Amino acid sequence: MPSILKLDTADDLAFPKTLTEKLENLEPAHLETSSRILSILSRYKLAKNAILAKTHDAANFLTQIYSKVTAGETIFMCLPAFPFKSPNTTTKVLGRLPDKAEEFALAHLNGLCAAIGNIYKPGARLMIVSDGLVYNDLLGVADRDVWAYGEALRALRATKDFQHIEFCRLRDIVQVDVPNELDEIRYVANATNFRHALLKQFSRPDYDVSLRISEDEDTCLTYRGYIKFLENDLQNVYPIGEGRSKSKYKRGVEYIARQMLIRGDAFARAVRERFPDQLRLSIHASTGENKLSINLLPTDTMFTTPWHCSIAFRLDGTTVTGHRSEFDADDTFELVYEDDRPSYFREKSNLLSWADEKGGIICEPLYPAGLLIRPAAGQKGLSVRDVDAIKVRELAQINSPIVLRNFSQTRNRDLFVDKAKEFGMPMPWNFGLVLEVKDRGVDTRGLNNVLSAEWMPFHYDGLFKTEKRVREDGNEYLVSTPPRFQFFTAVTESPKNTGYTLFSSSTLVFKYLPTHLPLSSLRPLTWTVSTSSFNSTVIRGLPLVIDHPATNRPCLRFHEPWPQSKTRFEATHVTIDNAAAHDTDSTSVCEALTSLLHDRRVAYYHSWEKGDLLVSDNTLAMHTRSDFTAGCDRELWRIHFN
Repeated sequence: MPSILKLDTADDLAFPKTLTEKLENLEPAHLETSSRILSILSRYKLAKNAILAKTHDAANFLTQIYSKVTAGETIFMCLPAFPFKSPNTTTKVLGRLPDKAEEFALAHLNGLCAAIGNIYKPGARLMIVSDGLVYNDLLGVADRDVWAYGEALRALRATKDFQHIEFCRLRDIVQVDVPNELDEIRYVANATNFRHALLKQFSRPDYDVSLRISEDEDTCLTYRGYIKFLENDLQNVYPIGEGRSKSKYKRGVEYIARQMLIRGDAFARAVRERFPDQLRLSIHASTGENKLSINLLPTDTMFTTPWHCSIAFRLDGTTVTGHRSEFDADDTFELVYEDDRPSYFREKSNLLSWADEKGGIICEPLYPAGLLIRPAAGQKGLSVRDVDAIKVRELAQINSPIVLRNFSQTRNRDLFVDKAKEFGMPMPWNFGLVLEVKDRGVDTRGLNNVLSAEWMPFHYDGLFKTEKRVREDGNEYLVSTPPRFQFFTAVTESPKNTGYTLFSSSTLVFKYLPTHLPLSSLRPLTWTVSTSSFNSTVIRGLPLVIDHPATNRPCLRFHEPWPQSKTRFEATHVTIDNAAAHDTDSTSVCEALTSLLHDRRVAYYHSWEKGDLLVSDNTLAMHTRSDFTAGCDRELWRIHFN
């Protein structure tokens, strides 16, 4: 199983003394698992300290999780969200249908569930309850648009295999006599009935919206949020001009926001009744008493919901979100279409274009990092000969891995070797130039567990490729000489849902460092690694952070500690040499880095398709492999090059 240790080491979630008192006398192992699950949720918090920030009362959520863990049941969560695209398609969003912003939001949420599954076998599932029909008529959005948006989300889930996500519509939580199978016509014909049923069955006659805004902080936070996005959403629906002053528009927005609160209260009651035992998540800022506020997008901006913004990708793979007008006006970004519709913005670069004389390429950002490149002309429209090695190499130095899919002749060994020579200088090992990576049972060939079917530790290739050098005093010492790049081709596909290769970029590792362990505190640290494999190698004084030789960006140099309990081969021991001298300790640093490397916001899980080519910068990104069924047909060829 994965080598994740204490997942909460990378987070700032601290449980108060009162929580310990409430949960004393419980099963320690189950309580630890429950705490780790809640800690994973805290990684996705809406903003710093948004989860449990005010009340510091995690007991409600921890006890919900604990009851599931004790029973060995799946952690079910529900999230009212994904209603419809903002009606402001001029300056805010790119269209009425889901685009790359929704795709990355679903990937982000699917990763949240998968992360829980990494440490808790029954796993987690998320029910997204669409609130589109609850509010769309207030914003002038057609019922047909709500249907189309929801259907496109379901198609996206299937296409991208977001296995941990389910969807629910308003018709599923109110009592209305309609056919079990709804199509567009029946859905639109009954949309008003669904709204009326919601208010009839779940609204409270004594609900005083003004009083709630003034007395309940959660309601006030939601109200302010509504006003903020409505002012922009409705500017084209109800334009300011003759007959409508700014003050009149403002009063109208406030009125609609209050109507949304009234309907939202009824909807929240309906959701609680329909999903009474599910952990309640929310897109809105809250006190943390009744719901956990989460960020749906991997962004540092205030635009965290994909139906209210556009998404853009920098060349290094990091994302930024905002109004489309911001990106339209920014000459460093260009608009990218998918399926003949605008989908996202990306940083302009000539590295993203080659082989134009043969139809060119399509470059698609991967979650959470990396690029997928395919021939624009379709399956086998280009061959391995057409791959622009210079541009792919330069891209990999900025954003790894680079996956090249649907190119022909990728399993031709001679062409594979020839292409490696175009990328750089191939670096042979004692076994030769091309390593056939497949399960060889106990035949390690001196490579420890590389040629096995078990999980591997996160590492960079060539750590144990060493040479002896002589100091000025005449003493010999070992120097690690790792290669700059890895170049793979997939001879077979991966077994389904297993046998992944994971890549974690230093860019994202450092982005999510916990506040108590900033990059500046890692730079002076060195480490020692030892193993009885690789000729019983011991290497001391390795820098934990180095600057990339081409980009000068900081990069992590580390090997995940791998005790004997995790392997039937040889253990690998790692210690931080000078941790105490820098007011930290070796174990906590190793655990924090290990946690981040496995973090689903950081680690890209690559499932190999037959014929895939992959280039990864061995300095920028660390990697590992998940376990798979021993003896199954999983084979890669790998070449290192400088």
